[in-house]
Amino acid sequence: MEDETPLGGGVSTFMVFLIYYLLSTFLLMMAIPYFLLKGLRQRGFGKEWIQRLGFLLPLVLKSPIWVHAASVGEVFCALPLLRRIKKDFPQSQIVLTTMTRTGNETAKKYFPEADAILFLPLDHPWVLKRFIKRINPHLLLIAETELWPNLLRSCGKRSIPIILFNGRVSERSLRGYLLFRRLFQNCLNHLSLFLMQTEEDQTRIIKIGAPSEKTKVVGNLKFDQTLPTLSGEKLAEVKGLPLLQGKTILIAGSTHSGEEEVLIRIFKDLKKTNPQLLLLLAPRHLDRLEEVEKILKRETLSWMRRTLLKESRDFGESCDVILLDTMGELMNLYSLGTLIFIGGTLFPIGGHNPLEPLFFKKCVLFGPYMFHFSEISRSLVHAGGAIQVKDEEDLSFQLKSLLSDEKMRREIGEKGYQFLQRHQGATERVFQEILPFLSKTLNENSSGSEG
Repeated sequence: MEDETPLGGGVSTFMVFLIYYLLSTFLLMMAIPYFLLKGLRQRGFGKEWIQRLGFLLPLVLKSPIWVHAASVGEVFCALPLLRRIKKDFPQSQIVLTTMTRTGNETAKKYFPEADAILFLPLDHPWVLKRFIKRINPHLLLIAETELWPNLLRSCGKRSIPIILFNGRVSERSLRGYLLFRRLFQNCLNHLSLFLMQTEEDQTRIIKIGAPSEKTKVVGNLKFDQTLPTLSGEKLAEVKGLPLLQGKTILIAGSTHSGEEEVLIRIFKDLKKTNPQLLLLLAPRHLDRLEEVEKILKRETLSWMRRTLLKESRDFGESCDVILLDTMGELMNLYSLGTLIFIGGTLFPIGGHNPLEPLFFKKCVLFGPYMFHFSEISRSLVHAGGAIQVKDEEDLSFQLKSLLSDEKMRREIGEKGYQFLQRHQGATERVFQEILPFLSKTLNENSSGSEG
C-alpha cells in the first residue's frame, strides 16, 4: 500500500521508485562491463567488483551489526564507537563496509577486530537482496550521510533497524536532496534514529523528510577520534632525518587541483625571507601525484616523495618539498608542522577535517570554502583556534605574519586544542542512544542460540 501513497504533486511513491529503479538498473548494466574490464587490467580489483555486485566469499556470520563508513574520514570517526561497542559487547560480530578503496584499506589496518570488511554493494534491489541475505544483519549503522534509497528501503522492508550516526547535511548537499525529496522522504521513514552532529544538521535532515521525533543532536564523533599512531621508531626516524633538522615546516593537507599552484607560489615567496622553510604537500588523491610533480618541476623546485625519505641523506638541504605518497600518515605528520593549511578550501570543494592538527596544538588555517564543516569551522575561528583566509593574497599575508610570530602560533594552537577538549564526548552519547538496539539485537541472537 505504501508504494501507492501520493507524495505531493500527485506523484506516487511507486512512480518515484520505478524511475529510480529503472535508472539504477541502467547503471548496473553499464557497471558490469566496466568492472570486468577494470578487473582484467587492474590487479586485485576482481575481489572488489565481486563484492560490489553482492557476491561474497564464504563468511561465518551470526546476525552481525552492519556498519557503513564511506571513506577514510568516516572510518576514523567511527572507530571510537566501534571499539566502544566491542568493549561492552565483545561477543558481537561487526561487518564494516566502505565505498572507497582507501577507506577499505584504512578499515583493515585500524580495525582488525571487524569480522568482515567489505565494499558496499551497488544500490540496486537485486544486488542488495543477495548481499543482505548473505550477511543477515540485525542492525545497520550508517556514518554521516550515506543515504542510498534502495539500501534504506531493502533493510526497512526486512525490519532491520537503521540508525544514522554522526549525521551531517551540508547546505550544498541539502539542495541536492531537496531536488529528490519525494524519493528520500519515503526512504527516511525506514530509519529508526537520526543522531545528528548539530542543530543545523537536525533542521536540514527534517527538511529532507526525516520524522522530527526520531532526530537528536549528539555532537560530532570526530572530536573523539583516536589518532592512528606511528610507531615510536618510525616517528623518530622521520623527525631525525637530516633533511628536517632546523626546518620550519608548512604542511598543506588534503589539497585538490588548483590549490598546489597557489600554495607553491606562496611558498616560493615565503622562502625568500624564510630560507629554512620546507613544504610538506599532501594531495587528497594519490592518483594526482604525477600531476603535482609536473607542477613542481615547472616551478623549478626540488622535491622528494615521502617513501624516499630514508634515502634523503644524499639530498642534503636541496629539497624544497616533501610530497606525501602514503595513506594514513598525514594525521601523525601534522605533529611535525609549524603551520597547517587544510586543503579543499581555496576552491569550492567544501574542505576537510580541521580537527586533526588540533590534537598536536598546531596553528591551523583554511580557505573560504568550508561548507562540509561549516559549523565546526565557524566555531573554531570564533574560539580563536584557527584562521580562515579570504583568498590567496590573504593566505600569503597570514602565513608571513605567523612565521614571524611564534607567540601567536602557540596561542592559536592552544585555543584550538582547548576547543577540541570542550567538544569531546559524542561517542558516549551516541553509544547510549544505540544501546537499546544493540541490547535487543544481541539478546535475540542469544535466544536464537539457546533455541
